[in-house]
Amino acid sequence: MEEWRFLPLEIRDGFWNMALDETILRAVIEKKSLNTIRLYKWNPSTASIGRNQSLNDEVDTKFCERKGFNVVRRITGGGAVFHDKTGEITYSIVCPLSFLKNLNAIKVLDQYEIITQGIISGLNLYGIKTETGQIHCPALFFKGKKFSGNAQVRKKGHLLQHGTILLEIDSNLMYSVLKTPPNISKNRMIRSVRAKCIGIKENLKNFDEKHFIYALKKGFEKTLRIKLSIGQFSQLELDLAKKLVEEKYKRDSWLKRYE
Repeated sequence: MEEWRFLPLEIRDGFWNMALDETILRAVIEKKSLNTIRLYKWNPSTASIGRNQSLNDEVDTKFCERKGFNVVRRITGGGAVFHDKTGEITYSIVCPLSFLKNLNAIKVLDQYEIITQGIISGLNLYGIKTETGQIHCPALFFKGKKFSGNAQVRKKGHLLQHGTILLEIDSNLMYSVLKTPPNISKNRMIRSVRAKCIGIKENLKNFDEKHFIYALKKGFEKTLRIKLSIGQFSQLELDLAKKLVEEKYKRDSWLKRYE
């Protein structure tokens, strides 16, 4: 059984969260770190946009500035997301594509699904029955409503996939941060979110974060047939992440590259 590194839940700002995910990808590619699964939260709350999106089209940056929220561009694809500091847990996974192919996850969708199956398995252990589906990209559903979306980037035969696990949703705040599509009102988008999305925590009588994280860890181990050993960032990774924060993620040349 292959050993992977597990980085337990921590809280960082949006710039550091994105820099660390990219750093782990680079370190695993260079065989300086083990394949890694990481859990994290965001403080302050953060709007993130996909690598190919226009910032002006997606985010009300003035509102974010007034609220003290971060705004970041991911290296992964997908759409704009609001990461509420108390409303979600985010996961990231980095490994070679060959590892997933050895588990018969050959196609892109297969690779999305085997990773999200780890979340499903973990939630089952926690006592939550979920379903798979697709809205733009593979997603997870609880009681017929979406609670987890995901995004990927592939580089040098390796994969970084990260995604949200929604605990609570403030749809009004979400669409104060995110701009609505052309000719669609904010109220309509709020109603749509309420109809289509759900927070897991809102639907549980008792939510125990430590037990929840333990179940997720076990779910990934079962699905991917790995042993997750608790680890930490190397000094090499922390130094590179700090450099990426200052020279990339906080720079307008990255954030506003399509304006």
